[in-house]
Amino acid sequence: DKFKRLGGLFIFSRSAQNQSEEEEDRRRVASCSCSCMDSLHLSRLNLIHMNAQPSYGGRVSSEEKRVLDNSKSLLNWLTQRNFDKIKNEIVQTIRSSPSAFVIKSLVCSIFDMAMVDNAYVLFARLCVELFHELPPFRSDDSSHITSFERLFLCKCRLELEKSSPNTECWRFIKTVRLLAEIFKNRMVNETSRQSIVQVLMKPISPPERNTDAMNCFLSSIVKLSDQSFKQQLMQSSWAEELENRYNEEVKIRKEAEDALAREKEEVELMKRLLESYKEEQGQLQSQTHALEKKHQEVLRLRKETEYGLAVERERVEKVKLQLETLENENEKLRFKAEEFESMHNVELSLRKETETALCEERKELEETKRLLETCKTEEENLNSQVRTWQDKHDQESSLRKETEDAHSRGIQELEIVKGILESYEREADA
Repeated sequence: DKFKRLGGLFIFSRSAQNQSEEEEDRRRVASCSCSCMDSLHLSRLNLIHMNAQPSYGGRVSSEEKRVLDNSKSLLNWLTQRNFDKIKNEIVQTIRSSPSAFVIKSLVCSIFDMAMVDNAYVLFARLCVELFHELPPFRSDDSSHITSFERLFLCKCRLELEKSSPNTECWRFIKTVRLLAEIFKNRMVNETSRQSIVQVLMKPISPPERNTDAMNCFLSSIVKLSDQSFKQQLMQSSWAEELENRYNEEVKIRKEAEDALAREKEEVELMKRLLESYKEEQGQLQSQTHALEKKHQEVLRLRKETEYGLAVERERVEKVKLQLETLENENEKLRFKAEEFESMHNVELSLRKETETALCEERKELEETKRLLETCKTEEENLNSQVRTWQDKHDQESSLRKETEDAHSRGIQELEIVKGILESYEREADA
């Protein structure tokens, strides 16, 4: 009966109380594992880049650095095919210069690679081999002797304790699966298995992670839980303490939920009362504001009417004064109008006289214009005649010049003939 109660507590995650809570836990774990798939795609190349320039303390020797670098490079090349070869080389390099710093660094590297890479089964197998191959050694302060197994389990325990709802869920799940793979290996002895169970049964924050861890662990080891894990769980005092703690936590949680429900009801009642008070206060305030607005509007209207009456009285007085002034001005304007009428009549008579004079002048101007046009036409005719006579004169002058030239040539020829005749006559006389 005790084993059934504990198995129902860890495997089915409180299914005895409510089966729906089990389904919600499984969905939550599945959602956490699904949400972490993107992070699980990281390969060992990222770790190679991270470990390319490691940071060491000031007291680390060059030999330890060399051994640690060689072991890390061998881990990067670890596969199922070359598992034995790489494992033997790692053991030889660490045995050549064993130290607490090298083994602690190796534990951290293996754990980080198991978290990043999907081959956590391979690294679990490597851890089991190193549990047997690596001898125990003294710690840094040389106070006690420790081993690779103890350091690795301490690292897993710290990782589980460090987990929280806000941290990455996939590291928590990977750590539990890694412990389950180590637990399933047949080479692991009973003491190692008991230490793994103690690591998982120690309290984890938040408490719900205990149930998640045991659920994932038991679902991973499957049949081994029916064989050897049954006796360990029955004999473990941690299981009883965990059951008692869980029952106490359930009671406290129920009491807290009841108290919270009561407080919520009281708070809701107070909220409703406050809302009703606020509504009444708002209505009263709206009524007071409306009355104040009405009173202010009445006062404003009264002031406006009084001010309007005063303004209208002033306007009436001003209008009376303006009427008196206008009457005086009208009388003055009448006198001026009579004067302007007499002046206008005189101006009209003068305008008529000027218009008649202008008509006569216009007639004279038209006659002068006609005369000018006739003169212009006669002038043009005379100009044309002058041009024709001038052309004729030019022609006659040219003819005259030609005749004069011909006459002068004839005279010269006659003189020449006369001279020739005279010379002939002289010759004849001679």
